[in-house]
Amino acid sequence: MFDVFLSHSSRDKDLVLGAKKVIEDAGYTVYVDWIDDAQVNVVADRALADRLRRRMGQCSSLFYLHTPNAALSKWCPWELGYFDGLRSPEAAVFVFPVLSTGQRYKGQEYLDLYDTVDLPNWRPPRRSPRSRRPGAIDERLFDGAPGMLWRPGGRIF
Repeated sequence: MFDVFLSHSSRDKDLVLGAKKVIEDAGYTVYVDWIDDAQVNVVADRALADRLRRRMGQCSSLFYLHTPNAALSKWCPWELGYFDGLRSPEAAVFVFPVLSTGQRYKGQEYLDLYDTVDLPNWRPPRRSPRSRRPGAIDERLFDGAPGMLWRPGGRIF
């Protein structure tokens, strides 16, 4: 089990190492595919997708390491979407922007769906046994009132 699945572009290895260290220094465990599964051949195929799905199932949250390279990646948005569907409605996906000093964060519009990481105040979400099952959509979504869908931060009618 890991606290964080760090979604990133393979072109950002130095930044990934720095982000991993920052997160671990805050007391959390971090999964990075090419570090934790270094022995596995990384070929973009069904086996890689299955391995990433299994690993995402072992993580409480996903941090999307937002860089110019991640914006061009085909895998980063796939990981983000898969994890979001896996953990929904729990708030488990966060954008971790990498910025130069004085630079403002501006992500692609779909990234506005997610909060940015506030690491000093962040805590991994608690996972109920039911939430570990991919695709488990059930009474967790309802707060007791028919037609009321619960979501962190409010209700959706």
